[in-house]
Order: sequence, then structure tokens, then C-alpha cells
Amino acid sequence: MDAADRALRRLRDAYGAGHVSTATLEVRTALALSGRADDAVWDLPRWRLFAREPVRGLVLHDHEWPLEERGRWTLGRGSGCEIPLLDDSVSRRHAEIAVRAGICLVRDLGSCNGTRLNGHFVTRARLRRGDVLELGETELRVR
Repeated sequence: MDAADRALRRLRDAYGAGHVSTATLEVRTALALSGRADDAVWDLPRWRLFAREPVRGLVLHDHEWPLEERGRWTLGRGSGCEIPLLDDSVSRRHAEIAVRAGICLVRDLGSCNGTRLNGHFVTRARLRRGDVLELGETELRVR
């Protein structure tokens, strides 16, 4: 695998994780293909160096919700949520989890109390095994 292929793979992963926009992906892909692979990925994290197993599910106390290789799940206290959380500090439609291309993302859906990942407020972030996801006062472990 040459430098351009490695850069394109990192760009794909960054795009899938929501770290670069479509416009940025297009510009950086052109850079990588023009022989400037290092310039295309200089500021991207090196996820492959810290590769972990894919996310398998979410755990709350003794209950586990398995996550498939591809799909979307809404978390909240509303009746239409795939992952229901019975906590008044959680919004009816609090957050969404999406899995695509082996990458698991969480996105806050404009909740009142916010979404935290490992103690930090996030609007969108990549989930990895071992992470702690907090919605309101509810704490879920990523498995």
C-alpha cells in the first residue's frame, strides 16, 4: 500500500467518524492523489495505531442493547426510541447512535441536558469500547 492509499484510508475513516466534511474530503482526496499525501492527513488522528475491536453494544446496569454492524438507534425516554431510558433528565429523543463502515457515532439530538462522552459534552463523537456515555443522569457503558 503506497502513501496515497494510506492517506485515502485515513480520510475515509475521518469522514465516517464525522471529523471532516464532504467538501474537506474532496479537497484532501485531490491532494492525496496528486502526490501530497502527507499534506492531506497531517492533522488527522492515527486511529489505526490505537485500533480496538468494534463496538458491540450499550450496557445500563444489567441490561444490554446489542448494536449491529450497520444501523441507527434513537435513545431517549420517548415511546418510539429503540433504546428507552426511564430517566426524567433524559429528553424524549435525546441522542442517536449510528454504525456505518465499522465506525460507531453518537449524535445529540438537541437534548436539554446534553450528551457527555467520558465526561465531556459532545454534539457528535465516535464511540469506542470502554467509553462511558452519559445522557442526562443516565450512564451507559460502551461494550
